[in-house]
Amino acid sequence: MVAITLEAIIKGSLWFHYDAGGDVLYLRLASKRDVDTFGEETEDGFILLRDAQTDQVVGITIVNWWKRFGQGELPDSLSELERKIEPWAEKLAA
Repeated sequence: MVAITLEAIIKGSLWFHYDAGGDVLYLRLASKRDVDTFGEETEDGFILLRDAQTDQVVGITIVNWWKRFGQGELPDSLSELERKIEPWAEKLAA
C-alpha cells in the first residue's frame, strides 16, 4: 500500500498536511507549529487546536475532509489541492 501525503505552507503563514489515504487535513498557523496544544471537538466534528499557554486557536484537524467537502476524485495536482485547501486556511487565519 502506498501512503500519499502532501504538505505545504500557504501564503507563508499557514501550514497544511493532507493525509490522502486517511482523508485527514491538518491546518496550523506556521508560526505555531511547535507550540503545545490541546484539541476540542466542534459541533461540526472538527478538532480545533488551541495553544496550551494562551488558549488561542492555532489549528484545525478535519477527518474525512475530501469525503465531506470535495467533489469527485482527489485532484492529482498540488496546486489544485492547495486551491481547495486555501478557503480553510483563510478561515483559520481570520
